[in-house]
Amino acid sequence: MKRILRILILIFIMWGFPTFALFYISIGLGAITSYITILLLLVYFVFYVDNYRQPLLPFIFLGITYYTISGLNFLPTYGFVEDYLVFFIKFIIVVVCCTEVAKDSKIEEIFIVTIFGALSIVIHAVVFPTTDATFGDSYGRFSGFYLNPNYAAIVSLVGFSLSYGIKNAKLKMIGQLVFSFAGILTMSRYFILIWVLINIAAAISSRKNLAAPILGAIVLAFVLLSGTLKLNTSRFEALESIFSDEVKTETINDDSRTDTWAQFTDIILSKPFLGNGFRNLQGQGFRLNTGVHNLYLLVIGEAGIIAFAFLIYIIFFLITKSIKYYQSNFYYIFLTITVATSFLVGHTYFEKYSTIFITIFVYLKLSDLDKKNKQLLK
Repeated sequence: MKRILRILILIFIMWGFPTFALFYISIGLGAITSYITILLLLVYFVFYVDNYRQPLLPFIFLGITYYTISGLNFLPTYGFVEDYLVFFIKFIIVVVCCTEVAKDSKIEEIFIVTIFGALSIVIHAVVFPTTDATFGDSYGRFSGFYLNPNYAAIVSLVGFSLSYGIKNAKLKMIGQLVFSFAGILTMSRYFILIWVLINIAAAISSRKNLAAPILGAIVLAFVLLSGTLKLNTSRFEALESIFSDEVKTETINDDSRTDTWAQFTDIILSKPFLGNGFRNLQGQGFRLNTGVHNLYLLVIGEAGIIAFAFLIYIIFFLITKSIKYYQSNFYYIFLTITVATSFLVGHTYFEKYSTIFITIFVYLKLSDLDKKNKQLLK
C-alpha cells in the first residue's frame, strides 16, 4: 500500500495533473485534485513513514522568508490574503512531505512516471495538435499535461537527466527517445541548448553515451522531414535554418529572456532588502504585461536579499556536491544543470510541485552521499 500511495503521489506531482484538470476538465476537478495531492502527501507523511528525516531547513527557510517578507508589501496592497496563505501553507507541506517521498522513491519509479508524463506531450502533438487551452489552437508548441511548453521542456530535461542513472539499458534508451522527442515538440530554445550540453558532457564521460545524441538526431530529422506535425511556424523555420546557410537569428533571439529581465532591473534595485511584495513581479504589478520569468530575480525582487540568500545556498550546494561526486554519480550534475538553469527561464517554482520535488530529491541524494563519504573518512 505504501508503494502504491507513493507512485500515486509521483503521478500527481510529476504530471502536474491538477493544473491540467483545471484547464481541460473543470475548475472544480482542478481544485479537488490539487487538494487531493496535498492530502495524499499528508497521509503518506503521517501513516507510512517509519523513520522521519529532519526536514531540509534551507527549503523551509526559503519558503518562510520568501512568503513572510514578500507578504509585508503584499498584504496592505491586495485583497487576496486567503490565496497568499494557501500558497504559503501548501509550499511548506510539500517541502516537508516530499522530503519523505523523495527519500523512499527509487530513481526508476520517478523515471517511469516521468516517461508517461512526457508521452502526453507527444500525444498532444500527434492526436490533438489544434487543442491548446492556454495559448490558442494554432500555437504549434506542445505541452501535454504541463500546459506551458517551457515547463514541459523542463520536465523533459529532468527525465533525460534521470536516464543516465538508469541501469536497465532498454528502459534507459526508451526514456531518452521519449524525452528527446517530447522536448523537441515543445519548440523550446532552452530545451535544445541544455539537451545539447548534457549530451556533450555525457559523451565526454563515456563513449557508451553516444547513443542518446544519435537517437536525438534521428528524432530531429523526423521532425524536420516528416511534414506531418503542425509545429510553430517561426520556431520550426528557425530550427530548420540551423542546418542551412542562413540561420534565422532574429527568430531565435525573438522574445528573449534577457529583454524580459531588463524590464525589472530598476524595480528590483529600488528595494533590494525587503523586495516589492508578493506577486508584483509575476505580471500582476507595475503595469507590466509579463512576469519576470526568472526565479532568482523573482525572489530578490519580491522578497529581498535574505530569501535570495537561501535560494543561492541551495543552488550552490547542488552545484558543488554534484561536481564532487561527478565520477560516481554523474547524472546528479545533469539534474543540477537542469534545475539551476530552469530557474533562469521560469518564475513559478513555488507552485510547481514537480520542480520542488526534483530539487529536494537531488539535494537529498547528494546530502546522503556526503554523509556516507564523511563516515568512510572517520
